[in-house]
Amino acid sequence: MMINSKQTKKILAFTLLALHTGLCAQTPQQVVNPPVVNDYAPIQMFLASDGLEGRETGTPGSCIAASYIASMMQKMNLRPYQANDKNQNTKLTDYFQDFILLRFSPVNASVFINRGGKKKSKPIQLVLYKDFTIINAFQSFSLESMPLFAGYGINSPELQYNDYSDMNVKGKMVIVFDGYPGQQDTLSATWRKFKSSAEKDVYDLGHKCLEAERQGAIAIMIINANYVNLKNDTTATSKADNPDDTEYQDAEYFIPADLPKLAIPCFQLTETGSRRLSEALNLNFKGIEQSYAQLASYQPFESKDNFSITLHVAADTLKVHNVVGTLPGRDTNQTVVVGAHYDHLGKRGNNIYYGSDDNASGVAGMLALAETWTESKAVPPCNITFASWTAEEKGLIGSEYFANTLATPEKVKLYINLDMISRSVAEDTAHRQLSIGTRKPDEYIRQIARKSNSTLGRPFQLDLWDVTGHSGSDYASFTAKNIPVITCNTGLHNDYHTPRDIPANADLIKMGEVLKVVNDCLLEFLWGK
Repeated sequence: MMINSKQTKKILAFTLLALHTGLCAQTPQQVVNPPVVNDYAPIQMFLASDGLEGRETGTPGSCIAASYIASMMQKMNLRPYQANDKNQNTKLTDYFQDFILLRFSPVNASVFINRGGKKKSKPIQLVLYKDFTIINAFQSFSLESMPLFAGYGINSPELQYNDYSDMNVKGKMVIVFDGYPGQQDTLSATWRKFKSSAEKDVYDLGHKCLEAERQGAIAIMIINANYVNLKNDTTATSKADNPDDTEYQDAEYFIPADLPKLAIPCFQLTETGSRRLSEALNLNFKGIEQSYAQLASYQPFESKDNFSITLHVAADTLKVHNVVGTLPGRDTNQTVVVGAHYDHLGKRGNNIYYGSDDNASGVAGMLALAETWTESKAVPPCNITFASWTAEEKGLIGSEYFANTLATPEKVKLYINLDMISRSVAEDTAHRQLSIGTRKPDEYIRQIARKSNSTLGRPFQLDLWDVTGHSGSDYASFTAKNIPVITCNTGLHNDYHTPRDIPANADLIKMGEVLKVVNDCLLEFLWGK
């Protein structure tokens, strides 16, 4: 019998559904009601309280949060991550997946510009926090250099574009623009030329640092894109100039085995710092950038001004924890993971970044789901692992560590990620938008999401998007292991990563509806209705 393409697609869809329900086809579906407000609101309130001071990784507040989450899992009688002697009581630390982080913190940094290379004249000083911040600060160093200006610092053979052509930057500092040519004019031929590569983040700061290192540079300075695009320099302001952030310089965090092989220090100028550098070098950065935007000829040059840079870095180690508990299923060799990161930004200057939505909401939702499942006495067809990750704000480190230590990643049938589920974006005045990310091949999971959403009295307007190539939250640690995901988010609101993200602003009703959708997705995935 001949089978056409339409029939083939139907057969494939049926096969996928059969495969994912096959692990649980032998057990009848059980009733598990979704969490209610009293299940999650107190948890969110506690995690975003003053005493935890924003739960930054490695701080006392983060340790309190980890112990609190473990105590909740212990109370629910979830199986701890670490096996212990059956004759002993389960300890809170049994729920910890411990690992070590290296933390590199800039203690002090100074940048002086000697006009015309003459040290006798009064140098111009760029001030840490006000004029610049630093990334890739892994070791102390000092530098005397006449810097080279290298356009955008891009080398792209496939586009036949190289800002470093005919330049020797070995042993020197380079100054480059942020971004790529034509980025502000989406109607230009230049923008069209660079667009596809830009969508793959190949012009981000990390790539610029790596390319500068490959070219032999020992430091890189980035001109602020907002400054270049401002029409009036006198109005220049930036987030780094905000009093909330002027006393804060984030450290760099790495698992010891994952230290980058190429990492030169990167000095990121603020708008103020970019303006001061422009004046010091007597260069019209805006005019230069416009030439690049038109792909006009512009010759890189070596400044006659001498830079004196000193950087002092402190290195220390932190013992940190993911918190993991499991509800055993009939098949204990397979699992579904429900996860949410518990860390946030901590204190910056005198301000606490409470992180109520980001991501006390996700942790509260995860624990509320765990509680309603354990109280139901339901025995799922496979394990359900409930996990709370550390160091998401430092680069998805906690979830990545967990995923990398999985002996058999193929036995994780699904990862559900909860990250910021208690607010709405400003334009969502009806509070009816919900973003759900999945992998492109997993149409059966999108079907589950649509079906689960349809059970609400007022279904959400679903934004179903493809997570491929994205790494905005912990789901990326699992897609990297070829594990299907559902990642839920209610929007990047105006209080995101500010001290205004507090429990009083949480939409607890919407959060409960999100958790109902997630709970129904779990039921549908495990049993099918």
